[in-house]
Amino acid sequence: MFRKKENVIKFLPAFGTEAGIFDPPVPASKLIPEWYKNQNKYTGGTKNYSKENGTINHTIKGCMPIFDIMTAGYIYTLPADVIFSRDGNGNINTLWSTNTSTIIQSHPQAQYDAYNIPDEYDQVGLKFINPWITQTPPGYSCLFIQPTLRDDLPFYVLPAIVDTDKHPINVNFPFFIRKDFDGVLPMGTPIMQIIPFKREEWSHEVISEHDESLHKIWKRAEGIAGNRYKTFFRSMKTWK
Repeated sequence: MFRKKENVIKFLPAFGTEAGIFDPPVPASKLIPEWYKNQNKYTGGTKNYSKENGTINHTIKGCMPIFDIMTAGYIYTLPADVIFSRDGNGNINTLWSTNTSTIIQSHPQAQYDAYNIPDEYDQVGLKFINPWITQTPPGYSCLFIQPTLRDDLPFYVLPAIVDTDKHPINVNFPFFIRKDFDGVLPMGTPIMQIIPFKREEWSHEVISEHDESLHKIWKRAEGIAGNRYKTFFRSMKTWK
C-alpha cells in the first residue's frame, strides 16, 4: 500500500543566526486566541432551537470557515521581548535585551509614502526581522498575513505573497504600531500567519442563470438544524 506523499514546509535558520536559539513557526492551531477559547458555543450559553426556523443558536464558535482561517498554516512568533517607548518628540524607540539578533528595524517612509496608513497607527513604519527562512516544494508559494481574528494585537503587518520555493532568504515583515501603544510586546506574541498554497492559473466566468442542482443540495442541507456546512460541505484541512 502506497502512502500519499506529504507536502512539507521547511523553516531554516536565516543566514547569520544560530539554529535552536529562536522558536520556530508552529501550526496555527497551537495558538488559538483567548477570545475564541472564552467564546460560548451558543448564544446565552445554552443550546436551544429557534421558534421561528428551528435552527440551533450557534455563535461564531460554531462557524467552521472562521475556525479554518484562524487555524490555517503556521504562525511565526516574536523571538524576544521588545519594549516600545517614545521620546519627547513622539518618535518610536524599540529595545530588546538579546544581542544574538536584530529583532526590529525601521522602514524608510519613502517606500510607502502613497499608502493610506490607518489613522490609529503611527505613520512611521517598522519591520520585524524574521530569523527563519521559509521553503516550500516546487510550485508552492506562501501567503504571509497578520494573524487572523487577532484585533487585540497592537500592530498591523502588511500582507504579502512570496514564491518561497525559489526565494532563498528570510522574509521580513513591515508593520505599523498603534499610536496608543507603549510598553512590552512579549516574546511569543503571534506576528505573522504563513499559509502555503499551490500556484495555479485561473480564469473567471459569470453565469447569469441559477444552478438548480446547487439549490437542491442546499435544500437537503437545511434538513438538519445546525452544523450544515460542517456536515455537508466542509473538507478537513491538515497543518502539522
